[in-house]
Amino acid sequence: MSNENSEVPDSDNDVTEPAQPPAQEAPADAPPSNTEYRQYGDNNVQAHNYAVHLNGDYVQDLPIDGRDSAYQASEDGRFVEPREPNRLPDAAKILEEHGIVVLCAPAGSGRRTAAVRLLRRAAALQGLELFDLEPEWSKPGTQCLPKRSTTGFVLDLSDLPDEPPARFGPDLVLHGAALRERGSFLVVLATPGDWQGALADATGDVTVRLESPGARRLVEAELIARSHSDRVAWLVDEKLSPIWETNPSACEAFRLAGLLGTAKDREQLKEIVDRFGDWHTTVEKLLNKRGAVDGGPSLLSTRVTVWAGALLDGGRRASVIRASDDLLVSLGQARRPADVLADATSSRRLMAAEIVPVGDRALHDRSRQGLPAAILRHLWNEFPTQHDLLTAWAVGVAANRSIPEDDARLASEALLRLAVRRHDRYVLDALATGLTGPRRTLAVEALTKAATDVELGRYVRDRLLTWAESSNAEKLDLVVDVCGGPWGLEQPALALTRLGKAAGGMDFAAGKLIDAFRKLVRQTPGLVDKTVAQWLKKHGTEAGEKALRRALGAFLALVSSDEGTDLVLDSAREADNRDHFVLAWQSLLSTDEAMAPVLDQLTRWQKRFEYDEDRRDAAITLLAEVFAPPRLRGPFDRLLVEEGAVVQPFWRDVLGHAMRRYDRVGKMSEA
Repeated sequence: MSNENSEVPDSDNDVTEPAQPPAQEAPADAPPSNTEYRQYGDNNVQAHNYAVHLNGDYVQDLPIDGRDSAYQASEDGRFVEPREPNRLPDAAKILEEHGIVVLCAPAGSGRRTAAVRLLRRAAALQGLELFDLEPEWSKPGTQCLPKRSTTGFVLDLSDLPDEPPARFGPDLVLHGAALRERGSFLVVLATPGDWQGALADATGDVTVRLESPGARRLVEAELIARSHSDRVAWLVDEKLSPIWETNPSACEAFRLAGLLGTAKDREQLKEIVDRFGDWHTTVEKLLNKRGAVDGGPSLLSTRVTVWAGALLDGGRRASVIRASDDLLVSLGQARRPADVLADATSSRRLMAAEIVPVGDRALHDRSRQGLPAAILRHLWNEFPTQHDLLTAWAVGVAANRSIPEDDARLASEALLRLAVRRHDRYVLDALATGLTGPRRTLAVEALTKAATDVELGRYVRDRLLTWAESSNAEKLDLVVDVCGGPWGLEQPALALTRLGKAAGGMDFAAGKLIDAFRKLVRQTPGLVDKTVAQWLKKHGTEAGEKALRRALGAFLALVSSDEGTDLVLDSAREADNRDHFVLAWQSLLSTDEAMAPVLDQLTRWQKRFEYDEDRRDAAITLLAEVFAPPRLRGPFDRLLVEEGAVVQPFWRDVLGHAMRRYDRVGKMSEA
């Protein structure tokens, strides 16, 4: 350990934890196995440190400060204690004694706000910096968690995809003790469904189960904090009594405070209550009309039209009818031409579903804000045994190429909203894997939005990481599209990790991969340069085929664009980087499956630099080092001689430099 605030990374877990936040340029004495980069995380929160890796477990830490909503909600005068008054003081005592406390409560219960409150109290006494930890690991483990002094950490372990190793619980407790010795603290967030068995047993002494704060008190505090003190008096209105009786979660109380803040006057309370209750009464009436009266549609036909209209709200009438027919078929209802023509007309079906035609478009009641989304949530809530069928139907509508793309986008966006509100991973996965071909753009749009969502963001990023390591071409393309798009440009370090892994499963110099690296070079050239150089230094000479294949694939994608080529030539001025770039080219020239794309790129280099007075010599010198070993000159004839037996001056000069370099250096090294 170099000092009490930093740890030297080992070969398996490359995590750098500097005493000071690193600048974008790594310090001269930075450990050679890390790439450090300072970037902005979700909600414009700047990441304190991020190491970009192809292998190994690592962690990103994001500062918790006044811009953070939980930080704001934890302020004195705004924070509301959990319903059980002794739980938070108990948690504070455990944290002080053990350096760690596990707050076990459902998502949306206000547990993160409580965590920040605990750490801020400790910070007031000990001057802590506060950070969220976002690990990316193959399996949960404490070896990559930071141990900086006088720091407070929040680690969300909700919804773990797999059961942690048996040692994880005891190791967490030991990690907390190590933090306490350094004046640091860790608050772990967990859900009751995950924190069970051996994990719960091992951490029982440091676990506190929390409940949400009282809903009415929380709404009152939020109204005051949002400068709506005049509306606090509304809270005693009898229209809100049913809500207080159910005592909703902290998340729902925040939502209610937001709705109350948008009201023009007290007369809108009835509408606000209906909106808060997801228009339950309205939806039940829509779905339970007496069917098949006077040529009208059956009850089932009306219901599926209501649901299809909610999925495609604002879409074409024809798309709504087609989607409703598709669901009827999925339910085993015959929809042969005779069945369709004997059924109620499209107009009667839309009328029964109370869907209003506007031109060729179909809309649910616009006076009830949020009704379409509420209908879909009602569908998923009321028929839990049919989720697989409903998800397949809804994604199928978005994927159906007979549905116009703008209507299909309405469906994918409706499903994304459903997944976010319900924290439904299955719907999100179905969107990602079910929208292929021309409709992949819809999946990319959905995942890009979901990747920045507070609740689903981490899950989406984990899924992208998992898909990047798969051999499924569709999933790899999806990863590259997302990481080369707006999300990747906002989170370049996270995107590079996934692009590097994806490079190992894609064809060398795949067009999508080249384009993604080109965009990131334009956005953050310094990060891309340091990252790819780092991968080559760590994995370029490894016997491990997977890591080497990833590093070489990423390097070839980088040098296959003008922007990437310029970056590499500039970076090659540093001797260490130059050596690894040369070795990468040489490894690619020794890889059969890479030969054709490598020769294509070398030819592109020749055409680009042959008459470039400023950069021709730099390109020739670098390539001469690549071709210095005679064993690598096998494909040189294809470069040197053009059709018609014309010798290329550029490659003639490269060969001359290569031969002289070998005579000067190569023979000596072989000896």
